[in-house]
Formats: sequence, structure tokens, C-alpha cells
Amino acid sequence: MSDNVRRDNRRALPKYLLTILLFGLLGGVLGFFTGVAGAAGVAETVRQALDRVLAVCAPWGIVGSAVVLLGAGWYLYAAAKRRFAAWDGEDEDAMDAAEQQLSWALLLTGLVIILDFFFFAASIIYDRFLPDLILFLASVAVLVVLQQKIVDLERRINPEKRGSVYDMKFQKTWMDSCDEAERAQIGQACYRAYMVGTKGCIFLCEILILNFVFDFGLLPIAAVLAVWGAMQTVYALECIRLSKRTGDA
Repeated sequence: MSDNVRRDNRRALPKYLLTILLFGLLGGVLGFFTGVAGAAGVAETVRQALDRVLAVCAPWGIVGSAVVLLGAGWYLYAAAKRRFAAWDGEDEDAMDAAEQQLSWALLLTGLVIILDFFFFAASIIYDRFLPDLILFLASVAVLVVLQQKIVDLERRINPEKRGSVYDMKFQKTWMDSCDEAERAQIGQACYRAYMVGTKGCIFLCEILILNFVFDFGLLPIAAVLAVWGAMQTVYALECIRLSKRTGDA
């Protein structure tokens, strides 16, 4: 066993060191050119250009994302509802297609809430707090109703499912009503999201380290590190908890 461990380490170490070296060189080159760009005032030019773009887009951001994404979500929900209404009780492919449509619709609602928060934050910067607050609340209300419709239809397709989106413990109730295969799928999806989130945090930290060029300040990188730290800590603690439960069983 120990020989296998040493052999695996020896096999992986050169590639690991080469990767570190390449990223170090890339970081050095990037740092040099960003330093030149900072001295030439490129950062300020980019900041002003983005500021002008956001000032134009912010008033329409919440409305645009709601119309496009929530509109598509309602269309997918309606299509899934029609499939379920026409279902003969035997064609499983039809229900699989309907559930796929519901999953896509649910994804769109998740994207909408992210964009809503972004454009609402922009509205505070560009002095549109009150009108965009009304738009934000309206968008969230429509979004929640759509999520309720999606979950209700999913429960009609799968009567064993439990939970209401208006319940504060909806996620736990829904999880408890899933069978082992569904829980395994959720676990795989969560692990995939965890890995992508970890890589995303690393990437953002590398970008935000360029503070000497763009003058981000400490708060953005602290926020990213807080999210990253929470992910790492919760993941490790949950693994420890689950391993104890398995051992006790």
C-alpha cells in the first residue's frame, strides 16, 4: 500500500510542479502588463467605460431579465403542464421531457434572482433606489409564484414528493421525500457545484489580487474568501458528520 502511495506521488509531482511553474510565469507576465496598463491609465479608462455602460443598462436590467428569463420560464412551465394534462399514464418519455422543462424553468428563476440583486445594487449607485425597489419586489413576487407553480406540477407528476415553496423548511422536506437514487443525484450535483464554486473563488482571488492596478479595495476579496471559507468548512464538517453516522450504523 505504501509503495502505491509513493508511486502515485512520484507520478503526479512533476506535473504538479510544472503547473505551478507555468501559472507563476503567467502571473508574472500578467502582473507586468497590468502594471504597464495601470501606469498608462488603462484601468481608469476601463472603469469609466463600464460605469457608462452600467448607467445606461441599470434602469432596464431588472425589467429586461424578468421579461426574457421569467417569460421563458413561464413558457417552459406551460409546455410541461400541457404535456402532463395530455399524459396517458404510461408514456414515461413524455413525463421525462416535462420534468426536463421544469428543471430548465427552475434554473431560469435562479438566474433571475441573481440578476435582480445585481441590478438593484446598481440602482443604489445610480440613484434609482425607489423605482428599482418596486421593480425588484415585483420581479421577486413573479419569480416566487413561478417557482411555486413548478414545484406544484412536479409534485403532481411525482405524488410521493412533499413540500411547499412557502415553507421555510422546504429544502429539507423535499429532500426527505426523495428516494435513494434521487438523493445520490442531488449529492453528485452538489459536489459538482462545490468544485466549480471552489475553482471560481480561486479565479476571483487571482483577479482581485490585481488591486494595485484597479484599486478594488479589500472588501471584494474578503467577500470571496468568506464564501470560499464557508464552502470548505461546511464541506469538511459535513463529511466528518456523515462518516460518524456511517461508522455508527
